[in-house]
Amino acid sequence: MSTPKDTEPDKPTAENHRARVAGGAGFAFLGRLGALIEAVSVIAFTWVYGAVTFGLFAVLWSYVKVSTAISDAAMTTALQRFVPKAQGDDANLVAGYAIKLSFLISTGIALLICLAAPFVSNFINAGDADADQLTTVIRLYAWVLPFWTMVEVATAAIRARRTFGPEIRVRIFYEQGLRLVAAMALGLAGYLTYGLFLAHLLSVILAALLALRLVAKHYDIKAVFKAPLSGPIAREMRGYGFSVMPANIIKKLFSEFPVMFLNFMLPGAAGAAAGGYYAVARKIASALQAVRMTFEYVMAPLAAEKDGHGDHKALHDMYAFATRLSLCLALPFGAALVLARHDILATMDPEFQAAAAAIAILCLGRVLEAATGPSSAIIEMLGHRLLPPLNGLAGLAVLLGLGIWLIPLHGVTGAAVAAAAGLNTTALLALIEGQLLFRLWPYDSHMARPLITSLITSGLMLALISPSSLWPAPYGILAAIVGLALAVIILIRFGLTHEDAEALGKLGKLKKKKP
Repeated sequence: MSTPKDTEPDKPTAENHRARVAGGAGFAFLGRLGALIEAVSVIAFTWVYGAVTFGLFAVLWSYVKVSTAISDAAMTTALQRFVPKAQGDDANLVAGYAIKLSFLISTGIALLICLAAPFVSNFINAGDADADQLTTVIRLYAWVLPFWTMVEVATAAIRARRTFGPEIRVRIFYEQGLRLVAAMALGLAGYLTYGLFLAHLLSVILAALLALRLVAKHYDIKAVFKAPLSGPIAREMRGYGFSVMPANIIKKLFSEFPVMFLNFMLPGAAGAAAGGYYAVARKIASALQAVRMTFEYVMAPLAAEKDGHGDHKALHDMYAFATRLSLCLALPFGAALVLARHDILATMDPEFQAAAAAIAILCLGRVLEAATGPSSAIIEMLGHRLLPPLNGLAGLAVLLGLGIWLIPLHGVTGAAVAAAAGLNTTALLALIEGQLLFRLWPYDSHMARPLITSLITSGLMLALISPSSLWPAPYGILAAIVGLALAVIILIRFGLTHEDAEALGKLGKLKKKKP
């Protein structure tokens, strides 16, 4: 069995801890940048399949992702908690149980969806061209669920080994890359209803097989396949997973519920198109989400590790460092996306300009969420099992209440306001709980200088929004790219301390050396 090398230095220091966070976050950030590739795919799909069929795809994909939060039985979270603390061969048993249980559950759900497809189709709005084939489409697309669940759980097993790079190839270059190529080929060949769904199914099957191959490199694959579905480890993981599963479902609902709600409330093609408009806004804003989520992915196993060693000081330093970078990178990134949004939408049909306001609102919401750092991951790993679902329920209640009020009045824009408010309710609760329960507060004197630097560079980019409305494309996008690059350089050179900059590795060389 091959295992990743231990990269932790012999003499742990604050700089070493920050380097571990930054190094892992760098790989994870590349993985999350798959959202950018997916955003390009969205543009291509709307060209070939049209707003209505793409909107139907976005709605069904949302249902699959929410279903994954049930079918994986929170094993993606359980792996981050149990693998770092596992002794000897127990890590193989943990990974094997997680993969086998989640695949069995997801296969059963897919079978039920196939049988109930005629009934399910009554709750999904589609355009006239797709409505007659909707039942067959649902039966075909249901089988994305078990294979996507496999991808999620298997790559989570790799992250639990504190190895954050290998999943990038699976999630981006294979799953998303193959989906784009296959969908374009099938669409141009005339399969304008089934092409997008079939392409996604094929790409996810390939990604699942490649994810298992990664598991074989980091675990004893024979022991993984022989892992029992009963016993002390299985019982403990099952109890933990089922207890945090509601929180994971709520997380998915934050992202996917507006798409499903818009489709449900608006009839026929209007419902399908509205779901597509919001999906486009969310995909563009999700590039910003990559900043915070990378630190969430990295901090989850590291928090479990440091808590297991009783190293509160190291955990606090990692938490503060991750929050500083999360907020100070999210500010200029969000400003750049808002500046570029009209040029991005100009590549699509004119009706997609309805997503412009939603993009700005979702970007603002993600920046505010980034200010809480990886607080949710800290609470998931260290807190009582009931805290994550309770935090999620509070945020979901805000989302539902505002959604019911605002969506009928403002459509896609109202859905964006509801989603942003709900997300930040949950994140703020986790931030407060970290301080009250674990004496972990990420804000200190080290935050002031980088925050002021990012606020200045972000403000300058936002000041270009009004004059940019007169610029022809793609000058808005070019200004956003140049502005973001300069903002990062300025942040490293003038905002970060030498210790924070050195933790960034090669990127930290932009910082002038101490005299």
